[in-house]
Amino acid sequence: MLGAKGLAEDGMWKSTPIVADINGDGFLDLAALPRLGKGAHVWLGNGKGLWRDASAGLGPPLSCGGGVAFGDFNQDGHLDLAVGDHCNGVFVYLGDGRGHWQATTQALNPAALQRQASASNDTGQNELLGAEDVAVGDVNEDGYPDLVVSSRMEGGITVYYGDGSGKSWKEATADGLPKTGWANKILLQDIDGDGHLDIIAAYEHGPRVWRGDGNGHWRDYSRGLAVSVAGGYYRGLAIGDVNEDGRLDIAVAHIRNGPEIYLQTKQGTWQPAPAFRSSIKAGATALALGDLDGDGHLDLVVGGSQSNPDQNGLFVFRGNGKAQWTELRTNLPQHELRFIWGISLADVDGDGVPDLVVTTGDSLKRRKGELLPRMQVWLNQYHKATPKP
Repeated sequence: MLGAKGLAEDGMWKSTPIVADINGDGFLDLAALPRLGKGAHVWLGNGKGLWRDASAGLGPPLSCGGGVAFGDFNQDGHLDLAVGDHCNGVFVYLGDGRGHWQATTQALNPAALQRQASASNDTGQNELLGAEDVAVGDVNEDGYPDLVVSSRMEGGITVYYGDGSGKSWKEATADGLPKTGWANKILLQDIDGDGHLDIIAAYEHGPRVWRGDGNGHWRDYSRGLAVSVAGGYYRGLAIGDVNEDGRLDIAVAHIRNGPEIYLQTKQGTWQPAPAFRSSIKAGATALALGDLDGDGHLDLVVGGSQSNPDQNGLFVFRGNGKAQWTELRTNLPQHELRFIWGISLADVDGDGVPDLVVTTGDSLKRRKGELLPRMQVWLNQYHKATPKP
């Protein structure tokens, strides 16, 4: 069941959608960023599958896709929006709680890359600048939200410390993070359980983790995770305790191999979970973890392809709490989509189970007489899903 009336019908929505209650009405709202579009968009939801655009003041004027994240940067009680744009860098927009936005930071990039760009005297778009994704959290534990940004190509991962104004950001130095390469997706979460935020990324050559110490310093925590010789194969990223041993695990989408799961061991290393039966044979680009059926176990939603990489769909796997998965037969599209950029799980209709919010690049053909929109919300009817034979 599609509940996306009022969302974008066209465009290439090159970002993972994010959801939060922006205006405090008790219903979840939605934000995403397009490629070759006119900046980030926010839609206010009414809990019944109807959405109203609330993007006044957002940008950048020409966006290239990337990442978006909410946070109360100026501590006024209203959510603000950070945008990591692929071509231009980081932008910050302060919200008023009613769907209006004011730009306070524009085209923020690492200082070293700005110097290189200036020295190159490039009059066009400089490929060194830009951001691929952005995450928000208080990484130095001073009470103010900070930005963690993955660069577009050469800058690695950069931390910008906030001061509570939403206007001024201090770039961290000598922090232990890589300053080369890029990451398609980046998350902030206390993955090792020590009380400090850690960085988890679908990095250039594989999934990576850096442990934070709460003072802005990081060290690698990736032993056992996959390493790819070629860059850019890993995209979608999700965190959850899939085998219910009390330790958080990593799910990542590989554009050729499909979904991969890495279990965190008590020794602080990572172990690949056993491969599971799946109809996805031509790779995956996005995924999400959540309890879709209310049985207390995490389930897996994957955007991928059964045979042709140009024909993608949405696939659901029921988890049993032992890192074992059963693919379900659903009414979700399986080969109607050109590319799936991101998947988020959230209860947008308030019925107690998470729904699917999906950003795509194109629809290949009509479904039941109508072309699927590029931005999709699928309302969860888990009781109608059955295991595939």
